[in-house]
Amino acid sequence: MTFKKVLSFFLTGATALSMTTAAFASDDTVIMLPADVASQDWYAPAVRYVMEYDLMDVGHPENGASVFEPSRTVSRQEVADAIYRAARCLSTKFAAEPSQSGISGMADYAEIGQDYYNAMAFCYENGIMTGSDKKLNPGAAITRQEFAAVLQRTMKLFAENGLAEIVPGDGMAVYEFSDSRSIQNWAISSVSFCIKNHLMQGDNRNAFNPTGNVNRAQVAKALSNIAAAAKK
Repeated sequence: MTFKKVLSFFLTGATALSMTTAAFASDDTVIMLPADVASQDWYAPAVRYVMEYDLMDVGHPENGASVFEPSRTVSRQEVADAIYRAARCLSTKFAAEPSQSGISGMADYAEIGQDYYNAMAFCYENGIMTGSDKKLNPGAAITRQEFAAVLQRTMKLFAENGLAEIVPGDGMAVYEFSDSRSIQNWAISSVSFCIKNHLMQGDNRNAFNPTGNVNRAQVAKALSNIAAAAKK
């Protein structure tokens, strides 16, 4: 699946899809919303997007109904997995299996989930998630300001490979938020970048909530926003 097809889907189909509970993929497979996502939810089109292109997993409890768990807090390794899948969907440039030589030397390497080694290695190798104090903290929750930094580094990688066009953040965009003083200095440029490039936004109270944890709905929305920001 080429990223042009992904982009085309997002740009031309997301509006129409938001009006229904099901959509058809390119192979005529019906894409149904999970039981815990309503068609009127703000993240519903993004959930369809990540489901169609297999960028995030959907759960299947014993009763058989699929669930997305939009409000569930995500871990750092889950975010790495979503970024890794998005990169591989975007271009064959990222098809090669990443080297694990870098992350294998981290103190908490053994704490990485079995399904997340390649994703964590990819993000480490490309400077997207490098950890601190020789730790990757794979199972830890990720805050919104940390997520902003991850998205900025991801988009920088895509731009360097000619896969996206980005607008530099000037740091001023953060001051539109009522809680701008809560954004740590190291995160100001990243938050500003994400606002300028329409990757993240504040809530209905005009707050960014920089130390709040990121949930699955927000990750899905960010991935669909990356598609919209990709170079045509």
